[in-house]
Amino acid sequence: MDLVIVGAGKAASLHYRAYSHLARSGLLNRGRVQFLDTTRRAGPELAALLRRDRIAERVVAGRQELAPTAPESTIVDLCLPSRSLAPVLLDWWHAGYRKFVIEKPFTVPPELVDDVRLVLATSQAVLVRNYLHSQVHRAVRELIDLYDLDPVLCVTNFSKDRRADNLRGRGASSTAAPTVFEVEMPHQLYIGTDLLGEPAQVEYAEDLDPMTAPDGTPLRLGEGVLVGRAARGAAFVHYSNLHYPTIVRSLDVFSRSGLSIHATYAPICEELADIKAGVMLCRGSTVINKKLFTSDDNMLGMISSAFAALSSAAPAQVDLDEVLRNSDLIRSAVDDPPGHRPGSGAARGDVLQGWVADSFKLGLGAGIGQAFLAFLEQRQRARLAGVLPALDPAFHIAPGPAGNPAVAGAPLTREVLVP
Repeated sequence: MDLVIVGAGKAASLHYRAYSHLARSGLLNRGRVQFLDTTRRAGPELAALLRRDRIAERVVAGRQELAPTAPESTIVDLCLPSRSLAPVLLDWWHAGYRKFVIEKPFTVPPELVDDVRLVLATSQAVLVRNYLHSQVHRAVRELIDLYDLDPVLCVTNFSKDRRADNLRGRGASSTAAPTVFEVEMPHQLYIGTDLLGEPAQVEYAEDLDPMTAPDGTPLRLGEGVLVGRAARGAAFVHYSNLHYPTIVRSLDVFSRSGLSIHATYAPICEELADIKAGVMLCRGSTVINKKLFTSDDNMLGMISSAFAALSSAAPAQVDLDEVLRNSDLIRSAVDDPPGHRPGSGAARGDVLQGWVADSFKLGLGAGIGQAFLAFLEQRQRARLAGVLPALDPAFHIAPGPAGNPAVAGAPLTREVLVP
């Protein structure tokens, strides 16, 4: 099967690294992988991977320069800025291609909705939602099901130091630069949706950035927060700080029963592969259940799943209505004035839910919401300190039943709670 990766920047390098793993397993021929980018050159991360694999760096600028392929059996992996994805998808579809991998965030402008609906209805397509393919996320879902948890609050914090990339214009299209709501926040939105259900409303949105572009306009790539409520009643807070000195990929879920889940996802960057990941179920400061990982390549899981789906004749279709809901949500955060959004004004049913949500609604400048996140991060580091290094890196360890030794690779088992 042929593969064309459209884009040659950081996202393309992350996808190619996963495809390279598939090639080592004999599932894909690296010689059938081609790259297309208007710059005609690979970014530094992709170029380094191609040198490692002893593959010539050949990046073409137009589809007519590609080696001959059969469009109907070629996978087109779109690793492009958000605002370019829909028009480029249409262009490849009109050229006869019908198998697509689409990076996040896939936003669709209103004038292209009908055309994109036709494309998705007549093609096989997979959205990149790599954190849903992580072992951490599967463990979170297992714990929610195992303990029959009813979440009332979900807090995510995806932060890192992206300032150098921001100034270099990473992720910018020909018409606009991305905002903080279009970098990590799409990951956080689909994680929240997977755990809580579709968001019913966004009650507060704000972003702050002290940095400016060379022309003096704000970059809008600093801090950002979305506060809202899912259709089933749980509140969500999605926070991202792209000026943060360390990498944070955290999820905290608080349930009506008083149990809480605290998870740390592993970043997908190759150079950070030594960063560990884990999930813990707690009541207060007591750890009731845990699963820890010394590696968790969620992008490999994502690309493996996409490749398997697109290599078969089975349907692989994208829910456009869900895409449009997320598009509208992100567009509202980007375009509307910061602050409160009109809502139903219904009272919250949980004290913690209300306090956390309201602390962020006081504004990013007040720093109260960030203080709560710092508290969560310190607690998580304290829980994991001294635990992960003791694990055998060859196994993923799950705790066994009380009184029995841990079992390598075992599923999570419910432990008896002592009042």
